[in-house]
Amino acid sequence: MAATPIDPRVADVHHAAMMNFGGNAHSAQHSVGAAAQAAMDEGAASICQALNIHADEFSFTPGASAALWLAVEDAIARASNGPVRIAATTVEHPALLSALQNAERSGRLELSFVPVDTVASPRLDEMEVVLARGVDLLCTMAANNEVGTLSDLHAISELANRYGARHLIDASQAAGRLDPSSIPFADLLIVSGAKVYGPRRIGALIGRLCPHARQLGHDVFGSPDAPAAVAFAHAVSLRRDERQSDEARIMSMRDKLEAQLVEMVPGLVVNGSQQRLSGCLHVSTPHIAGEAVVARLWGQVAVSTGAACQSGVPGPSHVLSAMGVADWVADGAVRIGIGKFNTEEDIDHAADLIGAALNAEPMRRSA
Repeated sequence: MAATPIDPRVADVHHAAMMNFGGNAHSAQHSVGAAAQAAMDEGAASICQALNIHADEFSFTPGASAALWLAVEDAIARASNGPVRIAATTVEHPALLSALQNAERSGRLELSFVPVDTVASPRLDEMEVVLARGVDLLCTMAANNEVGTLSDLHAISELANRYGARHLIDASQAAGRLDPSSIPFADLLIVSGAKVYGPRRIGALIGRLCPHARQLGHDVFGSPDAPAAVAFAHAVSLRRDERQSDEARIMSMRDKLEAQLVEMVPGLVVNGSQQRLSGCLHVSTPHIAGEAVVARLWGQVAVSTGAACQSGVPGPSHVLSAMGVADWVADGAVRIGIGKFNTEEDIDHAADLIGAALNAEPMRRSA
C-alpha cells in the first residue's frame, strides 16, 4: 500500500507540537529538552496502548526503512560466534532486503530465504525447514506492501518460538489497518507514520535492542523529532478509534472498483490473496505494460507498478517474481491504493479512467 495522506487533525497536532516542543529531547540539562523527551515518552506509551503492545523498549526512527536497517544491525551486533544467521521471506520490503544483502556481501551475516506461494503468502513448510537449520532472526511482514496479502502471523510466531529464533515483524502496512489481535507479540515490531495518515518521516522499532544498536541508532539518526513523534502517536490513536468503520468502507470501495475493472477489462487478473489489506487492489492486464498504464494516468489517478522504493528500477517487481506469475502478469501489473479520504464518486471516476488505460492496444512482444 502506498503512503497515506496526512489526516488534517494530525497535521494540526503536528503544528502545535512544533510550537510547544521545540527543544532537543536529548538535552536533559534544561526544561525545554525534558519537555520534548516527556512528550516522546507519552507518545510511545500511547502508540503501544493503541496497538495493544507491551514493550520493553521503544525507539522512534526517521521512518520504517531506518527501523528495518537498525533491526538488522541489532541482530548482527548480538552475534558472538561468527556471522549472525538471518532468514527472511522473498517478498520482504526492498529496504530490508537491501540491508540484508549489503551485510551479507560484507560477510557480516548468513542469509536464508523463505519462499512464498502464488499469492505471496510465506510457505510455512519451507519456513520450518529453514528454521530447523538454525536461525537467529526471522524476518516477516504482517501484510505485503505490494499485493496486500496478509501473513499467518500466529503460525509464523509459533514456528519462531519453537526453534528459538528472534522474530521481527514488519507491521508497517498492517498497523492501524488490522485488528491488533491479529499481530502477535514479536521481539521486534516496526510501524510507520506514513501508513497511518501521519507524518512521513517517522517510524518506530518496538522491542529490546542491544546496547550497541541503541548507540548506533543515536549516532546515525541523531536527535529525535519530538513533534513528529507526538503527531505519529495521535495518528495511531485515531486509527484505533476509527479503524473498524474506516476499513469496512474502504474494503467496500475496493471491491466495487475491482468488480468494475474486471467487467471492463477482458482477461484482467487480480493478484494476491483474498485475505489482503482492505485498500489494496493489485491487477494485471494482458493488453498493455504497467508502466504505460501509469503514464496514461499521469495527473489523473495516482497508481504505480510497485513499491515506491523500487521506482525507476528496471525489471518486474521482486514480489511478483517470487510469486512465480506469468511474464505478462508481471509486465502488466498496476498497483492501486484506496484510503479513508476516497469517496464513492472517486471510485466511479477512477474506474472509468483506469479501465480505459488498462484496455489499451495489446503489448507488442518479440518472437
